Amino acid sequence: MIDINDLINPINLKNLDMNEINFFSEIPDLYFDDQNPLTLKQSEFYNDVKFPNYDDIEDFATLLDKSRNSIFVNKLDNEIRYHSRVLEAGCGTGQLSIALSRYNRKIHAIDLSKGSLIDGKKFIDKNNIKNVQFYRMNIFNLCFPKNYFDIIISNGVLHHTHNAELAFNKLSEKLKPGGIIVIGLYHKYGRIVQNIRQYFIKKFGEKLKFIDKRFSENISEKKKYAWFKDQYYNPHETKHTYFEIINWFKKNNIEFINSIPFNFNINDKLFDKKSILNKNELFFKEISLMFDLRQIYEGGFFVMIGKKNPDPS
Repeated sequence: MIDINDLINPINLKNLDMNEINFFSEIPDLYFDDQNPLTLKQSEFYNDVKFPNYDDIEDFATLLDKSRNSIFVNKLDNEIRYHSRVLEAGCGTGQLSIALSRYNRKIHAIDLSKGSLIDGKKFIDKNNIKNVQFYRMNIFNLCFPKNYFDIIISNGVLHHTHNAELAFNKLSEKLKPGGIIVIGLYHKYGRIVQNIRQYFIKKFGEKLKFIDKRFSENISEKKKYAWFKDQYYNPHETKHTYFEIINWFKKNNIEFINSIPFNFNINDKLFDKKSILNKNELFFKEISLMFDLRQIYEGGFFVMIGKKNPDPS
């Protein structure tokens, strides 16, 4: 078995202040460039945005309390087996990885953003969390062995890369046969209202921020800033559909398991096998996302879950 520590590059401390160096020096810098300028552009973008931030999270208990408000995170935590080896690809500041770190799971969390990783590292050090390891790493140049992870999660990430399908392919290579992959993406129709808001805010400026409900909520200015930048000034985004991801699954020997919101019922388990919807039923469900208030609030988002089949060879 390959030891990931054997792959560590010399740490790149460029552009960090002295208070950050101690934290980043303990984060393996395994970034290898993929020759696409968007990758570094996104790295710089999320160094500024640091999404999500820890403004209202004082300690691990507070983080767990917050995670209990999310049905998705709760179900992941309940269904991922003890001792699982988990990869979160595009972890940001690491809140999901940390929330899933109980039950002796080994969590590997990767991101492009040094600033986001430093925030996550500060939090796990402060709370003495030993089984979460952060890495700076490029999703197109992953430094893990093939068939390595029991669970791979990439939530709200692939649609910001220069090639979402290729990024999915790269992740699939690292998933064990029988392992579960969970990806969250912007939806082609669910995103329409948000795209209209983007157009008006970019055209007429921040005075129109009131058309997004998030800015009237009682949340910190830092959280509002992160949401505004991420949703309205992200360098790149793509939108996707249910059957597009089904095709990604088929090409990578991934069996469809479930989807939120299309197949999922609140009393079900996330990892319970569901049938792929037929095209007529799916058409109306996908179109209806344009009018779904939850989708409009979240910016148009769906989750697809699959299970890797044994190698047919």
